[in-house]
Amino acid sequence: MSLQLLLLDIWGILASVLVGALIFYLGGAYATEYLVLMLIFLVSGTIATVIGREKKEAMGIYEYGRSWRNVFANGLVPLIAILLNSPSAYFGAVAAIGADKFSSEIGSLGEEPIFLGDFKRCKRGTSGAITILGTAAGFIGAVIIAISVYFIFPGITLTQALLLPFVGLAGSMADSLAGILETNGFGDKATSNIAGAVAGAILGYLLFALVQ
Repeated sequence: MSLQLLLLDIWGILASVLVGALIFYLGGAYATEYLVLMLIFLVSGTIATVIGREKKEAMGIYEYGRSWRNVFANGLVPLIAILLNSPSAYFGAVAAIGADKFSSEIGSLGEEPIFLGDFKRCKRGTSGAITILGTAAGFIGAVIIAISVYFIFPGITLTQALLLPFVGLAGSMADSLAGILETNGFGDKATSNIAGAVAGAILGYLLFALVQ
């Protein structure tokens, strides 16, 4: 958690504390489990961020001092899932933001990305772009969340847990597609993050309803 705080500005730290408090307060019977899963996302996301820090700094794409907007962009949809009393939507949303974090942070260390708007190469850090490394890393990020859900939450079947990496990857892809609009002046990183989390939440809810 201390590493994550180093990547936030003062307002980001306060927002992070507020989101954590709301998750715990609103979480009901799963309050502790919900909070632990979000902390796992924060810690694993921080590790992904600091991997290759020197190379990212040299390319001018290393992000730190993130604001409250970043915190709420990641925490808003999971909070709504809790309010709707939908653990599966919460799992899907966190898997999506976890996949997106790993995809963007580790993917930037690979080859030049391809912009989904025209399928041409573009500079690293461009919203709406993907790489093979980033896609693979995103899947790993979602796997971390899936394993955590399986061991933390009672009643989750192995089949359901195995679906979460694909839910997370789909949510991350939705984030990238929203990034096309962002690059063209519609929205920003926060709205793209929210779009990805919404896609993950909806897909998680639907798939968990179908598979026991």
